[in-house]
Amino acid sequence: MVKSGRQTNGSRGWVLLILRTPHACRWFQDKLRTLLDMGIDCFKTDFGERIPTDVVYYDGSDPIKMHNYYTYLYNQTVFEVLEERFGKGGAIVFARSATAGCQKFPTHWSGDSVSTYESMAENLRGGLSLCLSGFGFWSHDIGGFFEQDLSPDLYKRWCAFGLLSPHSRLHGDGRYRVPWVFDEEAVEVLRFFTKLKCRLMPYIFNAACEAHEKGIPVMRAMMLEFPDDPTCCYLDRQYMLGDSLLVAPVFSPEGIVDYYLPEGRWTNFLTNDIVEGRRWVR
Repeated sequence: MVKSGRQTNGSRGWVLLILRTPHACRWFQDKLRTLLDMGIDCFKTDFGERIPTDVVYYDGSDPIKMHNYYTYLYNQTVFEVLEERFGKGGAIVFARSATAGCQKFPTHWSGDSVSTYESMAENLRGGLSLCLSGFGFWSHDIGGFFEQDLSPDLYKRWCAFGLLSPHSRLHGDGRYRVPWVFDEEAVEVLRFFTKLKCRLMPYIFNAACEAHEKGIPVMRAMMLEFPDDPTCCYLDRQYMLGDSLLVAPVFSPEGIVDYYLPEGRWTNFLTNDIVEGRRWVR
């Protein structure tokens, strides 16, 4: 929150960031409690990163150093009121901005991406980086947020990627990301991967428990599961979902994907074909 202040030097104004003050946090949390009384049980904390640095904090904090830490305070303030209502283990915040420590709150997504194949791949790179930084639960907007020319084939590929991510949602700007606005096949694709994720829920839940107890993310860069395989150090277009399921999204309209299998015997989850690892597959 910002509060307008007086002019300084005859030109530029200053604002007082008051989220760090206890009474301001209580005021904000009371607004959230009103929503909880209406039946809301989770909050998405959008934004949090557009904090100006030419400001004065009430306690004299350095505004440059506070720029990242502010996101921690923002998410913590929301998390605390949810934990107050639902108890330990019952609170969850779905956050966009974060800094070190925000993994406690504990769920995040990548923010407003563009609806292109390139952006879908960039989302994965960013997500793997975040998960290697101690965050256990990360996801993205299925279909991308900013729609340039969201084609049916891109939407279907993103549905597969999104539903084989730790948590999933259809979200975007402009056109609704529901499948029937694209074509009938999009409905079938979304139905298929939704049912697949439901089948995998015991496995994903086990990975979620491991993330909570050990700090190992649900979505894992290949190097995390195969640290002794030097090829895995450079792979950023595939990942492990949990410790046993390798996911290689399709990032091109041609529908071609090259992925690497580490050493061992791998079974295609959809076809039951068995392939020996330590090789690339197209």
